Amino acid sequence: MFQNYVTKRDPEITAITLNLDPGVKTMPYTPDIDIRDYMNLEEVMTEYGLGPNGAMILASDLMINFLDDLRDEIDEYNPEWIFVDTAGQLELFAFRETGPLIASSLGFGSIQKVVSFLFDANLVRRPNGFISTLLLAASVQFRFRDIAQINVLSKADLLSLDQIEMIVNWSQDFRALEDSTNERESGLIRELSMLISEVFSQLGSTSELISCSIKEEQGLEHLFAYLQRVFDSDKSSFY
Repeated sequence: MFQNYVTKRDPEITAITLNLDPGVKTMPYTPDIDIRDYMNLEEVMTEYGLGPNGAMILASDLMINFLDDLRDEIDEYNPEWIFVDTAGQLELFAFRETGPLIASSLGFGSIQKVVSFLFDANLVRRPNGFISTLLLAASVQFRFRDIAQINVLSKADLLSLDQIEMIVNWSQDFRALEDSTNERESGLIRELSMLISEVFSQLGSTSELISCSIKEEQGLEHLFAYLQRVFDSDKSSFY
């Protein structure tokens, strides 16, 4: 976990994890604060007679009822950094009104925040997959427009060095993305991808794409340095 890397990298930093996914079954870490202590997917399904999808949507809205409890737990830890893990489905957090509300409500005073958007290594190998993900990243950045955003190429260990270099270059040079689209896509997918990449080219650069692998501890130093720049000299942070 990146939390472990941060605390090893700078032992003076106190960091905790907060899980906001009420439906997750197993996790690769034990969160310090867990929304499942207050509500979980099975309970919502039973109480409201919903299936898994409907229950997840409702559960994301019901979280606001426990914000005071979460804040109390956070206050007990009094951490400098909080790593917040949300449900993977964007529509459950980023695209509902409760998502930005929760993000703003869990902050204290002038606490600084960063949204981390993950680019799936398996999806962004081709230009059309990269462009689709870039659209989602831009949508999330628009939704949380008052919060800085970092775009992370996750699970970079699944990619070759050449693939990582190509994908990162696409995020920095949209003309290169257009060239790759023209070469590797065809038909309607090619035409749509070219139009969308042209829009991004006209808008200018997006957030820097940082390639990372927790498994091989690849790129973590770069991510840590980026966060430090965002937070400046103030270590009180929300992530």
